[in-house]
Amino acid sequence: MSKIFELYGYRLNHWSEEAENNLRCAWCPFMNAECDGGGNRYQSAIDLSKHPELREKFPNKDIIQVGICSLQTRENEQPWIVCPRRLLSLKGGNLSSYQTHLRKQLSLYSQLDETKKYLAWGEVKIKAESTTEDDEAKSFDYTFDYVLSGIRRIRLQEASELLEMPESVVQKLVQKSGFTLSYRDSEYWIDNFPSDPLIIIEVMTSSTSGGDKKKRTQIAMACEDAILNGAKHNGPGINYRQVWARMVSQLIVKSQVGIAWGGKTIWLVQDVLADYISKSTALILPKYLAESLNEVNILAYGYGEKINQSDGKIIELDNAKLYSGPITEGGSSSSHDGFVDIVKIGAPPPKKQIWKSLISKAPIGYWEI
Repeated sequence: MSKIFELYGYRLNHWSEEAENNLRCAWCPFMNAECDGGGNRYQSAIDLSKHPELREKFPNKDIIQVGICSLQTRENEQPWIVCPRRLLSLKGGNLSSYQTHLRKQLSLYSQLDETKKYLAWGEVKIKAESTTEDDEAKSFDYTFDYVLSGIRRIRLQEASELLEMPESVVQKLVQKSGFTLSYRDSEYWIDNFPSDPLIIIEVMTSSTSGGDKKKRTQIAMACEDAILNGAKHNGPGINYRQVWARMVSQLIVKSQVGIAWGGKTIWLVQDVLADYISKSTALILPKYLAESLNEVNILAYGYGEKINQSDGKIIELDNAKLYSGPITEGGSSSSHDGFVDIVKIGAPPPKKQIWKSLISKAPIGYWEI
């Protein structure tokens, strides 16, 4: 049965006074802020007014977000990260010391200069209409987890021309967003306008299954039971297909747009998810082990042997591996078929499997015309 491995950042099987103090604040050590449930679990929030036994654990709070960082589906196996904040959080600029190694590796592979400053954005939505060379209308509607950019000083007039917007509109936008606008030599300048290099970072973690209310494996129930009873709880399962569908639908598109903009897109995943990709598709990631970025880039991290530590401290992920290569054969490197293989089946099951499935399930009726 699945169990919670990390609760509000701390390992449940090595709970400590430090972890208990952190719990009282419902604090996420990877955000350096109160847990937000990963940003997409608001419907699973726990109303403490309905749980008086839990309220004692959280002084001065009425609602808490589910603080499940990772799940262990089997004892002694590598846990699955289910919260994107556990892998990387850049929210609020108050960066976590537990993700220092990961940020350094990202900077290294992105060839960012440690002596320079870069801007970071979260949840950047792009919705635009454009046309192909054949004047065919196309739409683009995606949200990027994080975008990093360089900084340059630019005249307001130049920014207006670049954005194809009136100067007055650009001025209002930059002032509203907190950019530095100065007046020098009889004209306005934007002192920290975004510029190349442009790096898109996508964080892909696993999803949880819906769970069973009677068995209390729904994510909020599992969190409640773990807070009160420690290891005596049942956790939800891992929904491999859902996370896979999300990644497949975006991997090539977001990589292509990064290239089109003269930048790079890097996907952050956990090593167990990378292993699952290799086992379930025609893409064998170890063949793409690399030391520099290419057209498609997957940077995988894991816990390694740290899951066996008994000091009760928060684990910093390491064991980074970069898998990088062209989108298709004949791209910037032709030594492999390309990352388009990610959408191909690894090996079709033998035909006897469909017959076995069909005779194991009652037909719903006959097909008639």
